[in-house]
Amino acid sequence: MNKRQAYELTRSSSFLWKSSALLLILIIGLGFAAWKLKPQDHRSPSPSERFIFLGSDTAPIAVNTAQYEEAVRAELWGDTPLPQKLYALQYLLSLPSSALHSTLPPRAQLARLSDGEYALLAAFAEAAREGSAEKRPPSGPSLRELCEREPPPPYANFALSLFYTLYPKNGSAIQAARSEAKAHPSDAAHQRLVALYDRHNLLSELRPLLDDPNYAPFIDSLLRRDIALETMDWPVLLKTLFPVAYQDLPPSILLLALVAGGVWVSLILRFGGELSWKSTAVKGALPALLLGALSAHLTILAIYFQEDQLGLSRGDDLLSQAIYCVAGIGLREEFLKLLCFAPLIPFLAKQKDELATLILASLVGLGFAIEENISYFEQSQGLAAFGRFVTANFFHLALTGVCGLTLAQAYRYRGAYINTAVSTFGLAVLAHGAYDAFIIVPELRDYNLVSSVVFILASYQYFIWLRHLRPNWNDTISLSAHFTWGLVLVFGASYLLLAWDRGPMESATLLIEETLSLGILLVMFYREIPEDIY
Repeated sequence: MNKRQAYELTRSSSFLWKSSALLLILIIGLGFAAWKLKPQDHRSPSPSERFIFLGSDTAPIAVNTAQYEEAVRAELWGDTPLPQKLYALQYLLSLPSSALHSTLPPRAQLARLSDGEYALLAAFAEAAREGSAEKRPPSGPSLRELCEREPPPPYANFALSLFYTLYPKNGSAIQAARSEAKAHPSDAAHQRLVALYDRHNLLSELRPLLDDPNYAPFIDSLLRRDIALETMDWPVLLKTLFPVAYQDLPPSILLLALVAGGVWVSLILRFGGELSWKSTAVKGALPALLLGALSAHLTILAIYFQEDQLGLSRGDDLLSQAIYCVAGIGLREEFLKLLCFAPLIPFLAKQKDELATLILASLVGLGFAIEENISYFEQSQGLAAFGRFVTANFFHLALTGVCGLTLAQAYRYRGAYINTAVSTFGLAVLAHGAYDAFIIVPELRDYNLVSSVVFILASYQYFIWLRHLRPNWNDTISLSAHFTWGLVLVFGASYLLLAWDRGPMESATLLIEETLSLGILLVMFYREIPEDIY
């Protein structure tokens, strides 16, 4: 196929929808194959397996899966440490089951336990069933009697702490955990006490334990951050900034964020014409993306300063929440993205390439969006990928692209365009704030169509600049084809991730609904891409 044929083919609407349909069929086929080949033990349970229902199929009262319950029983029966068996027994005894009397296996089937350890399990099981630590099991002392011995047997107070978690009583769970850690220091006891302090938000109790080698391994970065916020300990906040951002991040979510971001990177670079390693935009792409990612982390620090140190939070009424969206979210994010773009301005001013300036400023905005996507994708298990690809990703890159371009013009022409730069930045802050307000403020959610209008107006402004800086669009492979296949790739990556956990049919339904809800925005992109499709 020569360049002329590629040019004609990738501008054919028939070819675009047929090739996209074929790719979608292949991706959906992969989803079904992955689900079919996935080990049965790791399949996600159906809703009937996932919840315990009481009275109504629409009123789940507790999360529980048949598979999880089976795994917990295996821990109780298997060769596991005593604290793990106590946790397993606590969970099983909390289920509204009619067969609680058979939860604890007979002594003969737990031969690896000593008589004293089995007596503790039996005492805990009896206490949990009866709601009283004084209730004796058929053979052996009660849980309270075990704890009152001098010294108490190992894990007796640990079990009492678990009992008081089932039957809360004035912080008794914490007191029992402290007694266990004092009488029989162990990793399980230390971890239990840290978990209880965290659950009850007793950060002042945790602070002295930060440097204790017995407790420090169980205080993760997120908890250290929360403790530091109590006293605004900035060195610790800085130290935990990156670990908190990526703590327990599934590799699949990171990969999905990189795929979605990578598609936009390739599209933005092609806004400058045929790709070349010698072009200013390509050379500066990686630094621009990294600066954008840095701006996302700086935004977290700004939130700490604004909300935790100065107390400038959202508030509860309509006006304060709307002001927060503009003066809080919009201002800090647009300012910090522009601040991180600023180091590139002297370099770009020497190049005198305004199209490259727009592209690199856009990539700074995109770097912020990619970093922000990670948390959104993790919360939605990948479902938000397609929607944010179409909306938030482009919104960030468009606003930062235009603001960065006008700021660079003001620098290059020694302040001649400073009024344009200031007014553009102000409008970007207002647009960002309005976009968020009609999504997150409860009183405005019924009018969320306004967010789409704001998005479309910002997109129009971006494409006006783009067409002004690049009047001729004759790429061999059309941008429309590139954008179409990028949509399919992001849709497919999100679908495969969801299908692995939820099954192919449910995942397809969820993503198709998401796609249809974005129809008007997709039409806008195809209309604004400066190419003729026939």
